Amino acid sequence: MSALLLCLLVPFVSQAQNIGDGTGTHGKRKLKAVRTELPVTLDGSLEEPAWKNTPVALGFTQKEPHEGEESTEGTEVRVLYTASTLYIGVICYDSQADRILATERRRDNNLGNDDTISVVLDTFHDHRNAYLFRTNPLGTQYDALITDEGNNINENWDEKWDVVSQITLVGWTAEFAIPFKSLRLNENEGQIWGFDLERVIRRKNELTFWNGFRRGFKLENVSQGGHLEGLENIQSGMRFRVKPFLLGGFQRSSNQFHSRLGGTSDFGMEVMKYRITPSLTADLTWNTDFAQTEVDDQQVNLDRFPLFYPEKREFFQEGAGIFEFGLVRAETATDMKLFHSRTIGLSPERLPVPMTAGARLTGNLGGFTLGLLNVQTDQEESKAVPESNYSVVRVKRNLLSRSNVGGFILNRESAGKGDFNRVYGFDTNFTFYKYLSVTALWAKSDQPGIKEKNWVSSGTAKWDSDFWLASLEYIFIEPNFRDDLGFVPRKNMRRFTPILGISPRPRSGPIRQIGLQARFDYITDRDWKLESRRNHYTIRVELQSGDSFSVLPHWRFERLAKPFTLRDQAVKIAPGVTVRKPLVVVPPGEYSWWYSRFQYAANPARRLSGNVSVEPSPGYFGGDLVEWNINPKLRLTNTLSVELGYTINDASFSQTNFTDHVVNFRVNYAFNNQWLTSTTLQYNSADSFSGINFRLNYIFRPGDDFFFVYNEGRQLGGLFDGQRDRSLQVKLTYSFDF
Repeated sequence: MSALLLCLLVPFVSQAQNIGDGTGTHGKRKLKAVRTELPVTLDGSLEEPAWKNTPVALGFTQKEPHEGEESTEGTEVRVLYTASTLYIGVICYDSQADRILATERRRDNNLGNDDTISVVLDTFHDHRNAYLFRTNPLGTQYDALITDEGNNINENWDEKWDVVSQITLVGWTAEFAIPFKSLRLNENEGQIWGFDLERVIRRKNELTFWNGFRRGFKLENVSQGGHLEGLENIQSGMRFRVKPFLLGGFQRSSNQFHSRLGGTSDFGMEVMKYRITPSLTADLTWNTDFAQTEVDDQQVNLDRFPLFYPEKREFFQEGAGIFEFGLVRAETATDMKLFHSRTIGLSPERLPVPMTAGARLTGNLGGFTLGLLNVQTDQEESKAVPESNYSVVRVKRNLLSRSNVGGFILNRESAGKGDFNRVYGFDTNFTFYKYLSVTALWAKSDQPGIKEKNWVSSGTAKWDSDFWLASLEYIFIEPNFRDDLGFVPRKNMRRFTPILGISPRPRSGPIRQIGLQARFDYITDRDWKLESRRNHYTIRVELQSGDSFSVLPHWRFERLAKPFTLRDQAVKIAPGVTVRKPLVVVPPGEYSWWYSRFQYAANPARRLSGNVSVEPSPGYFGGDLVEWNINPKLRLTNTLSVELGYTINDASFSQTNFTDHVVNFRVNYAFNNQWLTSTTLQYNSADSFSGINFRLNYIFRPGDDFFFVYNEGRQLGGLFDGQRDRSLQVKLTYSFDF
């Protein structure tokens, strides 16, 4: 199937080459950066002499609510630079400056509640990859790496840069200072970068752009940006960075029978970074610790396949876009992710596995995008996870203006056991005529004793514009395919999925856009025997106010060849001895039912925002299920906010009834932009778990942090009733640049 798709691509590639860039969508606007020898004080004011003779970019254009019209408020942009630093100055005029929204101080929050200015820098001018910098009127920092026009956005990328904002009588200003050493770039003379800016006026729900204002595209589609010219004689600066860490604290585990206390003091190398060329960087880590990593949200599984948990550890986040391949998503789940870094350094039960050392090489070399990763882990304390080595090789080549082809190899080997697993394959991603994309992937696994039925393949042809969505997807996963470095929840599967949707926009009135979509999943085993069929329908109404509501009726059919345990419970079989036994078992057979989700989401500019949904599923695997999701966000002050994630599963089956309560409650308090705290309270009745996580982060200089983290988890029943796990850890990082 993948080979057939590649053959079908040949005439498209030929025709695209004949029309130049293949899309005709690259921005035409240009801005000249001016070199200055005058001092620049980062204070949010553009009154210094250095800014006076700098060309001004004007004329921001609306994407929302009125595409192509001039912004309702004026915006001015200036760019100047020294040999080591790029400065971007923005003046955001506002006729109602007293209504400017500025509430968030947490770094790397997406600032969706506030007025914002976002800048994208495509330093290699490849129209695919870029750096994203965003701020609000409080000078809060958000940065991210954009890969393949937003197919992957790494929000956990953090580098050294600064911004200062201030609210004035006529609006607000932002002054960015981005060192060239924080970017990967060429050192050629007369460089041209891709460049664009987005301004959000939140109270109006108005999105304006300097260049890429067309609907159907986002800011992350960097091919739509304009151009920044005039960069000469710049220096990439830092070639070598050493960032060690110190860790101190204790960990205590106790239950009704015994208590154990241990120290967690340690030291190691958070990262040692060497820039081989301005565009190719090597990273080393040793005795790595992830004490500051945010805790996972609690989840409950009421289906046959395992849950997906995202990666949150810093070392695996940097450069993650290069290693993003083989990702196939269903409507609300992940069907396959060939490389999922959470398989490294974490057990299947999500317990830490000691990570001895790791090395990574990422960047551009000879026209290729290159990613190499090697990590050595020690065995888990219980020895359930053996000492192992993990390796990834990723190579990708850009084609045409917005397309690429690539290959990859994954490898895991256990020490002394002769057990190994390797996965190798290729993928392609072609984009034509603005909105048409065609992708294909094929991969095969290699492990002891398995020689057949061990491959996967997927492909998609999709037209995705602001009005039309038409797509055809397929994915084949053979029963013997094995991927120890990935997430493959369901094997022996062949899924075909056509999707059709339209999104009309009324010319006037309170409605901004209506989304109507139909999706049909047809899933068989490799012998073409039907196993699952799902019909998804979506009706979504987005209002001019920023609110939205949705109705999503579904029909689902499942054929079970063997029973599965939908819910288990703890049963005491002797004093002090508890085991888990099935509570609800779904027997083999055929099941079908209708269900619908009703959802409302509030404008994030409001002091009280968030969303709520209810999903009744009468007939769910022979029973009845109603799922509530309540997710309010409340801004009490500009420094204090609370967020609640509350899920209720109310189930009724012939064997029994049960109700699950899952709570993820966060309190965020910021003393200022450098002193940040978050407290997370968790409760999961299905797993009889409650926990608290307190995290204090002091950013004492860009890129260097002090963390104070307290964790406590308690089992309120079940197999480990009464067990408590507590830890208090203090971590300090300090980097040295050479």
